[in-house]
Amino acid sequence: MRRIALVPALTAATIVATAGAAYASQYVAYEGPGFSGRSVVIDACGTSNIPYHGSYRWYGDGQSGRMYNQPNAQGVAHFTLPSDRNAEQRTPVGWQSIFIVC
Repeated sequence: MRRIALVPALTAATIVATAGAAYASQYVAYEGPGFSGRSVVIDACGTSNIPYHGSYRWYGDGQSGRMYNQPNAQGVAHFTLPSDRNAEQRTPVGWQSIFIVC
């Protein structure tokens, strides 16, 4: 009897965890201005260094992004990207790292 009750509970927990992981804010960094060149998607919680600074797109889907002018989210946050709105900039940016708040 315990096995039967445990399997549905584990299945439900897996579905909830998978559904939660499907939606996360994303910072897309582009190598060139106007969203050109190579790009990288940053969507991991916590600190990430930004490899490209030509332009960016932010897709706010539940988590905010704190932007830093230094690597490894050191110093004071320069700007916070919203958790519930998208943003973009077609020209170069100076941000060196991001801390996605999860």
